[in-house]
Amino acid sequence: MKTKPQRRYIVIGVSWFIAVLLAACGSSAPASTAASVAVQQATSTSAPTNTPTATATPKPTNTPTRTPTPSPTPTATPNPAGEPIPLKPLTDLTSLNATVKISANGTLNGKPVQGELDADLTANNQKKSQIVVTGDLLGDAVVQIGGSAVSLFRPSQATVYTMPDGTYIVLKGLFDVCIKPKDSKATETMSQLSPQSLMTMLTGSDVARGKLVGEETLNGTTVEHYVINGPAFLAAAQQSTDPNVRTFGEALRSADEADLYVDSAGGYPVAFRGSYSGAFEPLKFDGDFSVQIDLTGVNENTPVSLPKACNNPISR
Repeated sequence: MKTKPQRRYIVIGVSWFIAVLLAACGSSAPASTAASVAVQQATSTSAPTNTPTATATPKPTNTPTRTPTPSPTPTATPNPAGEPIPLKPLTDLTSLNATVKISANGTLNGKPVQGELDADLTANNQKKSQIVVTGDLLGDAVVQIGGSAVSLFRPSQATVYTMPDGTYIVLKGLFDVCIKPKDSKATETMSQLSPQSLMTMLTGSDVARGKLVGEETLNGTTVEHYVINGPAFLAAAQQSTDPNVRTFGEALRSADEADLYVDSAGGYPVAFRGSYSGAFEPLKFDGDFSVQIDLTGVNENTPVSLPKACNNPISR
């Protein structure tokens, strides 16, 4: 029966050993767990912290280009000289009749004069023309017109004929005298006194600037009336490419407003009125003078013939 107590003691011993072992395991478990967590935390490689992406420096905002404020369209200022006057030259006409009146107050060849000079032109399509010159200035002007050849004459009328074979001057006095001058100066002088030449010079493309006044009736013809600015005409004439116009302008001191009348249907000038101060070379005149030109006939082709006195002209 000794075997039972031995077994009892063995069972008790084993139970005590198990109890101690369990007690020891039970008390050490939390420390082990904590140590394990610590080891895991120490040994775990920390996930690398993402380096914050550098915020891109914002590009400077372009300053908007300032749209220039549009300048107000300037109101067109009327040109004091006026606009170009649409004209057809008198040379387009096959023939014409015209008159010119020059009123002067000044000196002629240094001698005080006051009066008028009238010229009546007839030109046809056969290259023939005549200019009948009259007026109280004729006696002083005829020397300039005819040169030294007529210096001894004091005619009441001088007629200048331009023919295919040359120029003739007929002086009307007690008897008619016909002279065929050799001096070309006489021809040049008379051509400048011609209504056609004066109209062409005073209304040339270089100087024909004006303001339209309106439509009128002149000598039974419907015309457009223009006013030409005097100072503007003078400035343009002095810079003209036409030598006759430039010479005329350079000799002037002033020019007043002028009136130009243009045929509404044909477009050619039919009348002109202008006043000036200065020298007028064809007459050797200096002072104040006015020019009045009128076309009295267009394309009438009036015949022109030499008088009998020119059958045997005096050649000088």
